Amino acid sequence: MAAQGQQISVQEAFSLAMAQYQKGALAHAAPLLSKIIAAAPKHADAHHILGLIAFQTGQTDAAIQAVERAVQLRPDSVQYLANYTEILRSAGQLDQARAAGEQAVRLAPGHAAAQSNLGLVFYDLEDLEKARAAQERALALSPNLDRALNNLGSIARDQGDRAKAAQLYRQALRLQPASSETANNLISVLIELEDVAAARSVAEAHAETAPRDAELRRNFGRIALLECNLDEAEKAFRAAISLDGTKTESYVGLSQVLFEKNHPKLALIEAEQALKLDPESAVACHQMALVQAHLGDENSARALYAKALAIKPDMTSSRLALGHLAMEQGDFDAARDAFTAAAETSDDPLSAQIALARLNKITEDSPVFQALEAALTKAAEMFPQKAVSYRYAMGECYEKLQRYDEAFAQFEAGAQLKRSLISYDATETDKLTDDLIATFTTDRIAQLRRHGVTSAKPIFVLGMPRSGTTLTESILDAHPLVVGAGELNDLQQLFGALPDGRNNVTHALGGLSGADLTRRAEDYVAILSRLGGEAPHVVDKMPANFQLVGLIHALMPNARIIHVTRDPLDICLSCYTRLFERSQLHSYDQVELGRYYNAYTRLMRHWQTVLPQGAFHTIRYEALVDDIDTVARGLIDYCGLDWSESCLEFYTGKRRVRTASVQQVRQPLYATSKEKWRRYEKHLQPLIKTISGNRP
Repeated sequence: MAAQGQQISVQEAFSLAMAQYQKGALAHAAPLLSKIIAAAPKHADAHHILGLIAFQTGQTDAAIQAVERAVQLRPDSVQYLANYTEILRSAGQLDQARAAGEQAVRLAPGHAAAQSNLGLVFYDLEDLEKARAAQERALALSPNLDRALNNLGSIARDQGDRAKAAQLYRQALRLQPASSETANNLISVLIELEDVAAARSVAEAHAETAPRDAELRRNFGRIALLECNLDEAEKAFRAAISLDGTKTESYVGLSQVLFEKNHPKLALIEAEQALKLDPESAVACHQMALVQAHLGDENSARALYAKALAIKPDMTSSRLALGHLAMEQGDFDAARDAFTAAAETSDDPLSAQIALARLNKITEDSPVFQALEAALTKAAEMFPQKAVSYRYAMGECYEKLQRYDEAFAQFEAGAQLKRSLISYDATETDKLTDDLIATFTTDRIAQLRRHGVTSAKPIFVLGMPRSGTTLTESILDAHPLVVGAGELNDLQQLFGALPDGRNNVTHALGGLSGADLTRRAEDYVAILSRLGGEAPHVVDKMPANFQLVGLIHALMPNARIIHVTRDPLDICLSCYTRLFERSQLHSYDQVELGRYYNAYTRLMRHWQTVLPQGAFHTIRYEALVDDIDTVARGLIDYCGLDWSESCLEFYTGKRRVRTASVQQVRQPLYATSKEKWRRYEKHLQPLIKTISGNRP
């Protein structure tokens, strides 16, 4: 036959093809092998190697066809059968793969690779005992067979023995340091063991030899996400996608990062892409549901959480999420059932026990409290994010038991740990306050007013977090003409978004024309209309909108603005002892919290100075608790509405409440939160000193 311009024999041509194949020149080897087969159709080795090339280049059907032909020509070749087994397994043809694998080990029980490949088939068939036995035979036959060790690690991992899995992966990696599969398996199991430092060490060691390993980039993203380094995590997940855009998990990771960065609409896009790639991925279903729930589509979220559990019954995160959804809608029995089921089915019930502690009555003898307290000795070893949640839960338990010194010790430990995980600069908050005061002068507000809209739909409830804004919204929502929409980021996004992704209203306003201002105000009202349906009035209960009172008054002069205030030490204590999700980053250090409160009071005094009297209505939480009838009537009257007795039964409503006050607003008013700070006075001296000039 002709090759490279000269006549050579078939065997010489095959030797040449093998030389090309062995040095990785697959594109040169494949045509030569095809010529060999054309000249000698029964050349089994040529069919076999051509099939391996097709497999390595992603041509699965061609690979199966070629290796199957090789097996037909030489049915006694254990090597052909072993490779045929793996190709069929990779194509998902598990019954055929098992038949080929069993034939291979019958022919040669001492062939380690054949035993290992058959073990992989059993693994995919979820027969872990047969899979383990096959891999152990392979290892006994060939003690340095790294893939058998790797496979045994995966079996141990699936059986819940992550420590053994990590040990086996490390053994395999010592034998084959360049194995990307083993390195990534080890990184994943170390993450599951919450040993993030070790996971990063392995990833960094492997990065030098695998710069284009998409799975490794994804693992770097997972590590950075757990380290709360969101920018690094986003970069890593995007790199993984650029290297291989077919992996569902990379899009899930990117969605998680964007969600943590408070970009839920962007997170939704990436979650949708993940589900398109694999509609049967439990993690993709869960992430999509998480974002949908945040965006208000509770029905779709429930369906996807349920689908995730159907695919993966031990998906504890989805079971917990369903419980939290039920809790937010006031169905505490359903929430308790979900949390209890999660605690019973999870190999790590701590998260479920923390959730149950919020719902159950806590006594010294209650099982949930005893289980949580028993974990105190392990708290220092917990993964930081889990430890934060645990510390706050223990603080709440001790507080319910009136063990206040122990409670504060737990709150403080949780706050200090949380502060170490986040990025927050109190100086930036002070500067923003300066900029808001300098920007929103009387003259500037008058200029903005020329571009306002006439809608009376918006009702704003604002103030410090934990001041009583959720209670106030609930009273308003109980009125038949009002719908509470919860805490909305839309106003800040519409008027503060900058091209670089940051948000700063004072900087963004300078680039907006009068027409831009009007259009964005109209867009905001349209958002309320979508959320509130036909309701004449919709409440935006974002506390931080206290920064935008001047803007609201100027561009929506017919909107109602309700400012809720409360004893400053009760507000700040409530913030400090509460774990927030993706917000209120000022709350985890007493001095920073006090500085934030000082900035708030300074800004509210400014609004009183530059806005006309009656521009906003202030209610005091303590007065609301002492005389709800009088204060609520004044509130409804300020909103221009006729009184409705339903406003006094706000706690019977079924709307979804997503703030830390989810339980308080489901019951009649109680006064036990008044002057609660006195129980902790000796622990609050840094806070008291910081806000001393702003206490009544």
